[in-house]
Amino acid sequence: MVRRLIASVLVVALATGCGATHRVLLDTGQGTPREPPRASSHQPISVGADAFEDALTRLVLATPLALRAPQQDWLVRVSYPSQPDARWQHLMSKSFGGFCAPGQLHDHCLSLLDDVMGLGPWDKLGVALALSLEPLKQSISQAVQDTLAPQLFYAVIATGLVTWVILAANPEPVFTKGAALISALMLVYLGVETFLEVVDASRELKRSTDRATTPQELEEAGERFAHRVGPQVARVFVLAVTVAVSQGLIGGAAELASRLSMLPHFPQATSAGASRFGLNAASVGQVSSVAITGTTVIISLPSSALAMVAERLTEGPAKPQPTGQLHHPISKRIFRALKNHRTLQGHYTERDPRFVTRAASKESHNGYQKWHSDLDNEVIEWLEVNKAVTPNQFEAYLRQRYSQPDLRARFPDGF
Repeated sequence: MVRRLIASVLVVALATGCGATHRVLLDTGQGTPREPPRASSHQPISVGADAFEDALTRLVLATPLALRAPQQDWLVRVSYPSQPDARWQHLMSKSFGGFCAPGQLHDHCLSLLDDVMGLGPWDKLGVALALSLEPLKQSISQAVQDTLAPQLFYAVIATGLVTWVILAANPEPVFTKGAALISALMLVYLGVETFLEVVDASRELKRSTDRATTPQELEEAGERFAHRVGPQVARVFVLAVTVAVSQGLIGGAAELASRLSMLPHFPQATSAGASRFGLNAASVGQVSSVAITGTTVIISLPSSALAMVAERLTEGPAKPQPTGQLHHPISKRIFRALKNHRTLQGHYTERDPRFVTRAASKESHNGYQKWHSDLDNEVIEWLEVNKAVTPNQFEAYLRQRYSQPDLRARFPDGF
């Protein structure tokens, strides 16, 4: 993987020279990274305050957050030079409360005397970043108020934000693991131009906090970052980090599909990503790295995702048309669960004709096989966990699930 990244960056650096055009290249491990057809800019997907609060609420209530899960070692290694300790967590959670007013208790805000004196570079960056989220604090507070430990959420999300910004501040950053997922989500929501603007703002924030010697300078650095990024982009940033540090990252394709379906306007975002630079709903979760060299973004996809973007990268013959049985994603068992669902009852019928697809072959789908039973169990369990979703969110989850490799192999056209 490392050699592949180095080779890709060198090839792009030699090819682009001093050009300032923003580009996206896909590296599928099949030779030189290639620019997908019709790659172009697009307007960022708008995420309003209400949609942000609603999505964040569902994510934090349905997902247990863990600061040091083994599968998230990218977060621990990059976000702090030593193992995260109670002081780091406490400092980051207090940063969301801003600086304490005279006479204010210090439990949920930063004390100029006790907390800010003697901060290291990583601490200063975290404080400034948390202070930059002032426009979002009310929405974040509302979203996490019913969790068992709101302050732990603040610490976890702040750590994820710092992790990504530290990586972005490098001269030619390479995002992997959870940071790659965050980057991929930001790309499909924001477009390449806005994404690169966030990267540049992160570099400026790091330089400013490194130089800062007073609380006022930290606050000013955070304000400049907030001004450059803006609240709508910041909302996407926080939601992407929340997905990355949640169980969605370590629970497999189905779990990630479930989390992604909770994001505002996710089908619209992935449609924009697919038409602009070959990232669709399924391939977002399979991005192995995102590298930046100059004004070019290189998205690396594993070999398992090659088939999903092959049509956009080659001019080969059209793939065979499916010839198997018709399949109804709203099966009898799923319909029974929907009838008893608090917010989805009445919206669907058994074997709903609006949701039909054809299997690739008879072998792909031949009656009610074990894979079909397991899939029904998976969807029913999702419905039991997500008790307040809308029809659009449920359908987005289903479409995302059917775009994953295991079901895409059976149903090439999704549904």
